[in-house]
Amino acid sequence: MESNILQLVVPSVQKERDELRRNVALYFSEHDILPPISHDSLLEHAQNLIKTYKWNEDYLAFVMVCCGNEVWRKVVKSTHYSRRILLLPECLKNSLNCKAKKDELGLICLDCEACPISEIINQAEELGYTTLVMEGTTVAAKLIESGKIDAVIGVGCMDSLQKMFELVTKYAVPGIGIPLLGDGCKDTETDVKWLKEEIKAYYKSEGIKLINQSQLREKVGNYFKQDGVVMKAIPGATITDEIAREALVTDGHRWRPFLSALVYESLSNEPNPEITEHIALSIECFHKASLIHDDIEDNDIFRNGFETIHKKYGVPVALNVGDFLIGHGYRLLTESPLPKNVLVNCIKIASQGHIDLTLGQGEELYTENEVKIYTVDEILKIYENKTSAAFNVSLLIGATAGNADEKLLKQLKEFSKCVGIAYQIKDDLGDYKGENGDILFRNFSVLLSVLFDDLNKKDRMEALELIDNKNWQKIFELIHGNNIVEKTHTLLRRHIQNAYQSISNVDKLALKLALHEIMGKIFNDYI
Repeated sequence: MESNILQLVVPSVQKERDELRRNVALYFSEHDILPPISHDSLLEHAQNLIKTYKWNEDYLAFVMVCCGNEVWRKVVKSTHYSRRILLLPECLKNSLNCKAKKDELGLICLDCEACPISEIINQAEELGYTTLVMEGTTVAAKLIESGKIDAVIGVGCMDSLQKMFELVTKYAVPGIGIPLLGDGCKDTETDVKWLKEEIKAYYKSEGIKLINQSQLREKVGNYFKQDGVVMKAIPGATITDEIAREALVTDGHRWRPFLSALVYESLSNEPNPEITEHIALSIECFHKASLIHDDIEDNDIFRNGFETIHKKYGVPVALNVGDFLIGHGYRLLTESPLPKNVLVNCIKIASQGHIDLTLGQGEELYTENEVKIYTVDEILKIYENKTSAAFNVSLLIGATAGNADEKLLKQLKEFSKCVGIAYQIKDDLGDYKGENGDILFRNFSVLLSVLFDDLNKKDRMEALELIDNKNWQKIFELIHGNNIVEKTHTLLRRHIQNAYQSISNVDKLALKLALHEIMGKIFNDYI
């Protein structure tokens, strides 16, 4: 996220701060706004409040902080203390009297009581908080990424609060920010009364349900361990059964079965473990079948560091195992305890996904036999069929199993389209190394499409001739000279933004936060 750092001016009188916070809380109690929201949205709400209450315009950044707090307040308050982290800046210490030492996790407070740090930390840790006294959010980011933390309460200047906001927005982690009362990086102060209120605030809400993605990922991953639940997916003892199980347990990202399980459990008040298991196993059967066939079509000999099925056992066997997995995928759906009408819709989604996938894959295969470069619009349509289809099947089957309404299904379909295209663009960028002219793509890559759209008619013909002669070094020079990588990055960011926009109005909090967190993890380097 890119935004300018505003000058933070905090009302100096506590009574004024409290009154301003109360009015911000009232405003958000009257507006049903689900987190997360963008920096621009926060700015708009803050400007509306300042205009309504005729507050000092210098308070804009402070009002934005208060707005962000109110957006997240219910979620933070319903998060147990043991799943929260408290971040304090080192500048709160008394620089003259502080005897604390530092390690890689920040300041080690010695309870000298020369500043409020020790009292605040002791109160938080007694409740069960993880606490850090350090500048920056690097360690906090790692804890959040690991799934050990569900909410953040942080104290800081505008720069650090902005970084915390970016972290909170990126991973959809609930956060409350408390500003320092003044500028400076030494012997600073904060509103301790306010901070203590935020630390203590907690209520168990039945209406707010969040998904611990780390735990769910581990559960889904365990389905595919050797001789585990995967035996339920492929229970036979023939050589075909054994090879199919081998394909399922071979390492992979497991994004698709995880997504299906995540959407289902996000929407269900009481998820049925058997349904979660069956739809996850079914989705992975479909996915691994498509990869086996894709590896044959691309003549790839390794996937994720393992020998491909066709390389190891031959093309005829691999084709048969792929078909075998597709059959088991449909069987697993039909054997799940889903109501019949829901099951029918899930089968429709899966079958349409297979049609879309083969259409997209077919376009790519035809390109291999001719010297042709698709325009950007054409290749993105192919990616929509080829890659978005897999995301669409995963998300929509999970949503249908969770009794999603038509509005949500439409939102998820648009999200699938955007995230699938973005995922494939990211993959193409990953295949392009850019050093020493090392290009891993063939003539089917969005980078070549961006280059092709960038060239005039004469240069396009010359580029096609270079591709026909497999002169990748010259193509590399054209890509480098026309700034194609950066232009492709811009294209990727646009589709990431489109994905965020597609779920901006999702009214299921657990699902909305989960999808934002996934976006943060998949596209970490581009957000």
